[in-house]
Amino acid sequence: MAQVQPAVDTFINEIKGLEKNFNKDLNIAIVNLSRASDTQLINSMAQLNLFNEIIEKGYGNALNKLDAQYTALLEQAIKEAEKRGVTALSGPGLQGLEVLKDLNIDNLLDEANRHSNILTQQLFQNLYAGLPPNQIIENLAGTNLASHQLAVATYTGIKTFDDTARYKIFEGLDVKWTYFGPLDERTRDSCRNTKGNEPEGGYTEKQVLSTETPFGLRGGYNCRHSWEVR
Repeated sequence: MAQVQPAVDTFINEIKGLEKNFNKDLNIAIVNLSRASDTQLINSMAQLNLFNEIIEKGYGNALNKLDAQYTALLEQAIKEAEKRGVTALSGPGLQGLEVLKDLNIDNLLDEANRHSNILTQQLFQNLYAGLPPNQIIENLAGTNLASHQLAVATYTGIKTFDDTARYKIFEGLDVKWTYFGPLDERTRDSCRNTKGNEPEGGYTEKQVLSTETPFGLRGGYNCRHSWEVR
C-alpha cells in the first residue's frame, strides 16, 4: 500500500545516490577544466548542460517512480470510496488530479534545473577565478540537490495530492471529515485550532472549507495532517 512518507524517503534516497555518482564525474570535469585556457573554458561552459546530466544520472527515473506512487495513492482513495458505495471518480475530476500531479512533478524538475544553474554559475566563477581543483571541489561540496528544500517540496506536493484526491472523490457527498495527524510542539496554530475545534461527529464539507486548514491547503508546507473520511 502506497504511503506518503515512505514514497518521499525513497525518492530522496535515490537522489542522494545519483548525486554521489554525479559529483564523482563533476570532480573529474573540474580537474580537466582547470587546465583549460579562458577561451577553452568559455567554450566548454557553453556546451555544458548539468541539468541533462542530472536527469540522465537517474533523476528522471526517480521521478517516474514517484509518479507511480501518485497513481497508487489515487487508486487507494478510489478503493476506499468504492467500499463506501461511492462511484469511482472520472471525467474532469480525474483530469484535474492528473494536472495537479503533473504540476507537482514539474516543480521537482524545476528544483533540479535551479540546482544545475546554481552549480554551473559557481563552477564557472571558481574556474574563471583560477582557483585550484581541490578548492573548487570543496567550495561546491555544500551545493546539494538532495536538500531539505527538495524533501519539503516532494512531501508537500504528494501530501497535497493525496488530500485533494480524497476530497474530490467524496466532494458533495453526505460524509463527515476528521483532521488526522499529530498534536505536539511542532503543530502549527492553525492545525491545532482545527483539531481542537472539531465537532464530536466530525466536520461537514462546508465546515472544512471554512477552517484555517481547508482541503488541499491544510497547514501549509510540510504539514503532517490530512483530511480523512470518518
